[in-house]
Amino acid sequence: MHRVPRGAALAIVVAPTLALAAVCAAAVAESREDEVPEPVEACIACHAIGPDEPALEGPTLWGVVGRPVASAPDFEYSDALRKLGGRWDRDRLDRFLAAPQSYAPGAAMSFGGVRSAADRKVVLDFLETLSAEHKD
Repeated sequence: MHRVPRGAALAIVVAPTLALAAVCAAAVAESREDEVPEPVEACIACHAIGPDEPALEGPTLWGVVGRPVASAPDFEYSDALRKLGGRWDRDRLDRFLAAPQSYAPGAAMSFGGVRSAADRKVVLDFLETLSAEHKD
């Protein structure tokens, strides 16, 4: 009778499962990015949009609408954003997205803003879908 060492048996079971999970997670993220409206494409260059995705150059956008300012986990915010206080509502996000440095001078976000009100509306509509509470 041939016995497989316990650690090797575990690796035989766990490794393929982890590989499959990684492939599935990548497919879900990719399919989500395929659904992104054009004005949002600039956002996802620096921000994750999925519920369990880690922060990238900027904090995750998952759940940003209604979230306290400068509160996404695992992200180090600038003093400019930490000092704002309050919550991100649609109006506040609209003003921030129009001109981030004017709204929060000293913010680390180097993006110049979304000048078009119509494009900001598209971005804001999309951001409102990024929560567990969103209903299609």
